Amino acid sequence: MAKKMHHMEKRGDVWYFRAVWKGKPYHERLSKDVQKAVGLRDDYLYELRKHNKITSNGSSNQRVGSKENLLFGAVAEVWSKMKQVDIKQKQLKDSSMRDYRSIMNHHILPYFGNMDIADITAAEIDDFIATLTCSPKRINNILVPLRSLFKMSKKRNFVSENIMLDVDNLKTEQADIFPLDQEEVRAFLNHITPHYVPFFTVAFFTGLRFGEMAALKWKNVDFKRRQIHVNESRVYGVEGAPKTKGSKRIVDMLPPVVKALESQRLLTGDKRYVFIDVKGRLMETDHIRNHVWIPALKKAQLDYRPMIQTRHTFATIAIDSGEDVGWVQQMMGHSSLQMIYTRYYGWIKRRTRNDGSAFTASFGGSVFEK
Repeated sequence: MAKKMHHMEKRGDVWYFRAVWKGKPYHERLSKDVQKAVGLRDDYLYELRKHNKITSNGSSNQRVGSKENLLFGAVAEVWSKMKQVDIKQKQLKDSSMRDYRSIMNHHILPYFGNMDIADITAAEIDDFIATLTCSPKRINNILVPLRSLFKMSKKRNFVSENIMLDVDNLKTEQADIFPLDQEEVRAFLNHITPHYVPFFTVAFFTGLRFGEMAALKWKNVDFKRRQIHVNESRVYGVEGAPKTKGSKRIVDMLPPVVKALESQRLLTGDKRYVFIDVKGRLMETDHIRNHVWIPALKKAQLDYRPMIQTRHTFATIAIDSGEDVGWVQQMMGHSSLQMIYTRYYGWIKRRTRNDGSAFTASFGGSVFEK
């Protein structure tokens, strides 16, 4: 049976274009490569809409319009379709594409949508950046789909050069960590809705991300070995692989975690997911933050901080307690010890003096004697 996509059909290992326009059928060979096939299909569809016929057999410079009046918005449509192919081929996460689409609709298209893409310069990208009021980190994220779009445009000869190569990312500062200390963790858990005590106990004692906990299933909880297998994450309702390659890991279940999960098991019974909200639904970030996390902080009279601080709380308390940083790295799924040292150095236990006294003593005081 032939595999089909929008106006495309795969026969053997070759994709073909199929359409009926103004009563006339069209059947053209595209390519074995699906991304190239999608591009050629879009070219053919554009020519049909513009000329009511295929004029160039996909080979002229009129693809998606001439370079003289090729609008950024039209190129963005082609780019979006190619990204959908990347999602199907597991080369791009659906959650990432959702963010790209939001960026395009809210920031990029309102500014560049009706401009000829060939007329856009690196200086105009800088002018666009100057209009953005978000953080440098967010601005760099906004530039990601722009970079991808212009890279594609250069490859497909929509533009003569990739102007984004001349656009630098903004310098960013590492976000401050604002963890809770041990007494604050106790205060928080004492003021939270009882239904969510196991959830946040596990968060504070494992360093798991919210998405990893929201996607956690009982089949990945091993009470016998006291381990949690982190294989999935859920972001905005879409489940997939964890954030990074290193995020797929095995996490030790400390005694408070074992107790919390045993309590949670009684609550959820034979349900597939470990954690559910009070109405039996899957956990969603916005709901938990607004209706559980923030109210509990206020009741415990604790300063506000984002929920990601449960993760930082685990790291800082573990390190300050003298746990090996390699174990902390493994628990959190960081790719290197350097990330732990860079982020949490101030909490590393001083197992030796580490205050300069040993260095000074090595001189025996003679340097300072006359």
